[in-house]
Amino acid sequence: MPPRNEFARPVVVEPWPEDGIAVQLSADPAELRALARRFDLLELTALSAKGRLERRAPGDEIWFVGRLEADAVQACVVSLEPVPARVRQPIERGFRKVAGPLEPGAAAPPALWLIDDNEIEPLTGRTIDLGEVVAEELALALEPYPRRADAEALVSERLGPNISFGAPEPSEPPLAALAQLKDRRAT
Repeated sequence: MPPRNEFARPVVVEPWPEDGIAVQLSADPAELRALARRFDLLELTALSAKGRLERRAPGDEIWFVGRLEADAVQACVVSLEPVPARVRQPIERGFRKVAGPLEPGAAAPPALWLIDDNEIEPLTGRTIDLGEVVAEELALALEPYPRRADAEALVSERLGPNISFGAPEPSEPPLAALAQLKDRRAT
């Protein structure tokens, strides 16, 4: 059984309306808390998206083009202190209709098609869960290693001045030990 989507917003795309579908989504407080747990955020205070679903030629592709806005708080990877994150970015996601149920022995559709550098997902039913699309886009937009500007100072203050960040300065070249072994074997 697939996991439950915390921000489900299914949109019926069949039958298709002549003018496309205008979309405006926003998460409620319970959904924000559930998505914060899912993405290991300290807090997610706002999540919304708006845009349009439009059919593109040759008629079997549906595209969601819109904008994602979110406000979150992540944990700094160095100090674990809160790091505010503000996401404001465009979304463009394509879907291609796939014929009904597969015949026995028929090849499954690919997980993604790549057309003109755009990934297009297969659409097998009559709905697209735009809430999950927005949640996935949020996950991709968040900083994978959030870091406060003063992270090193905070850790040094708490743990002492002998804490070092980054690679230590080598006292001799990295392969000097191998060179010494080679010299010993040669004698």
